[in-house]
Formats: sequence, structure tokens, C-alpha cells
Amino acid sequence: MKRVWSLALLLGCGSVSGLALADVRVSVPAPFQLLAVQEGRLLDEHSASVREGTAQLLVRYDGVEESRNSSDNDTHHVSEPQVVRFDASGGPLILTPAAAPAALRSGEQMAAFARAPTLGLADEQGRSVAFAQDELVSRGLQLGIDWPDRLADYNRDGGVAALTVAAAPSQGPALAVEASGLEAQLQQLFLQADPALRKRFIGWAVPRL
Repeated sequence: MKRVWSLALLLGCGSVSGLALADVRVSVPAPFQLLAVQEGRLLDEHSASVREGTAQLLVRYDGVEESRNSSDNDTHHVSEPQVVRFDASGGPLILTPAAAPAALRSGEQMAAFARAPTLGLADEQGRSVAFAQDELVSRGLQLGIDWPDRLADYNRDGGVAALTVAAAPSQGPALAVEASGLEAQLQQLFLQADPALRKRFIGWAVPRL
């Protein structure tokens, strides 16, 4: 009951938590690409703004091996999308490969990194920030994939880097993950709705609390 009421208030205000907490900017250098973010928003393919607290990114490595022959195409060494969960606080953060730039220059090095990407997360002073990393398996052609939806599915499945919410003592981990994914979906749908639809939804939800 309390959870539903809190959610209704959150939706009615647009985002209470977004007003109460400061945003933290997270950036990734090329050749990484940000595909999706939870508890925040994408600014472009190399940066995102997340709320202070636990956040989650979906990022992919795309190393380009330039062709030595003008008649050939460049070779792309693309990793599986990586889910990264971390606690955001204070100043900006940067997500980088754990390997030094010199270790990712040749095609063989890029291919090896794409098969098993190891990442590092640091603040603006260069201090390491703890995070959890997991692979989101996506076989076949990756054009047209709804990455936020895939990330929500990952969270519902309870992966190593899943974004969860605190569960009541009687709830298990699976229920916590399911509640987190459902809340994220409700927030997204509410923010996409026009003001009249939002008002009708609140009018329907409040009497049922």
C-alpha cells in the first residue's frame, strides 16, 4: 500500500527523486557507445546524466580497425553489451577500458578486448569507483533493438549487475527485481503520456490505494 502511494506521488510530481537529488554526469570515450541508462537519461552516445544513488548503464565497445587498402572496408570489433551498475555521488564519473590505450591499437588486440571487455570506473580525481559488470547476451543482428527494453528484461531476470529495490522481509530477490522493473516501466509510460492522461491515471489510482 505504501509503495503504491509513493509511486503515485512520484508520477504526479514528474519525478520527486529527481528534484531531491543532484545529477551525476557519466561519460565514456570512443570507441564505447552508451546504449541505455536506468535511473537517469542519455545525453548522447558518450554521456549520460544519472541521479545520485544506484544507477545502471548499458555500454558497448566498438573498436574500428582501419583498412590498409582503400578498396576494403574498416573492420569493427564489437563487444556484447555490458551492464554496469554503480553508486553515483559527488562529481562526474568516467567509464574506460581497464587496458591502456596502447594495448588496443592492433586488430588482434581490439578483437580480444571485444570478446572479454574489462572496464574501469573513476571519478574526476582518478580514484576508482566500485561497480558490478555483466554481459547482456544479444545474438545476431543488433539493428533496431530497443536497448532500454532489453535492459529492463535483464533486471527482471536478476543478472549479476541487475538494478533492484529493497524488498520487504517477506519478499525474495525475484520479487524485488520484478518490482524494480515494473516501477521503471510505469514511470516511463507516465512521462510519455500527455497531461490529460496523467490526470486520469492519478484519478483512477488514488482511490485504489
